[in-house]
Amino acid sequence: MSKYEIKGNLSERQIESDVSRFFGWISKHSPYRLLAIDEQLTGADKKFYDSGFAFLMQFKVSKGLEPVSKVTPSTRKNRSALESVREFRQKHGLEDDPTLYFGLRAMSKNASDYQHNILMEYANQQYSQAFYVAPLHLDKDDYDNSLFDSANRLLTHPYDYRSYKLFRGGWVSHVGNVPFLNEHVSIVPHERVTTHKHYYSFSATGCDIGWHSPEVISEKPNRLSDVLRKEIDICINENRLLNLRELAEKLVKGYDQSDWQKNDEPLERIQTWARKIHEQHRIKVFLLLVNRDVSEHFREL
Repeated sequence: MSKYEIKGNLSERQIESDVSRFFGWISKHSPYRLLAIDEQLTGADKKFYDSGFAFLMQFKVSKGLEPVSKVTPSTRKNRSALESVREFRQKHGLEDDPTLYFGLRAMSKNASDYQHNILMEYANQQYSQAFYVAPLHLDKDDYDNSLFDSANRLLTHPYDYRSYKLFRGGWVSHVGNVPFLNEHVSIVPHERVTTHKHYYSFSATGCDIGWHSPEVISEKPNRLSDVLRKEIDICINENRLLNLRELAEKLVKGYDQSDWQKNDEPLERIQTWARKIHEQHRIKVFLLLVNRDVSEHFREL
């Protein structure tokens, strides 16, 4: 391990599990629900939720880099690409004390494409949004504290029905202020790749997003809370929430449907597809589920 690298002790599976459980917790007893695809609905919930929008998330572990002002870059010809990341951030005046980053996943043996490109297929669609999610912490204890801090400090659930009645100034804004969600950067993929040898870098505050081969993507905050608030607001106000049957047709187009049953409900079809995506590419699917009548009623208030 080089002197400029900062060691962390988190894992992708832990991050995925914690975020999934948190979405379940804040979605209880609400007309809007963020459903992890492996979570089961009750019979009553299946009847209540009739429309939705899909979020596809690739969870990553953040790693750290010291700034070049602390550790002088190597001049070797075969030096690590991370040295260029450090120099790039200094050159462009991006926050770098420390720099956080993650690399793309190599294409697995049986995969048809890079995970990054699969994720990008579902980004910025009328029926889905897709992005990377990585913690703004390197240490497991610090990360855990942000989760418990959210549970203790959040006086009302952001998905609570009473808050939802005032969603323009309440429900959606709550999502943007949840401490745990603030502690993750969220990055939407913006171009296809032909190799996994690329990195995203960012500050410990979720700002100054860099893409290497070198490009500054954004200098504004790109936290999970920011992205969710924006996307959910768009879903509600621009009425992007599709009937579940329509949503299933959009999401599973082009995927093998041989293991589906003729009597499968749309939600079951989406879950079957989502399990394949997760098994093959480690991309986690979440559904924003709503009841259209309830949503329309409060959207007009």
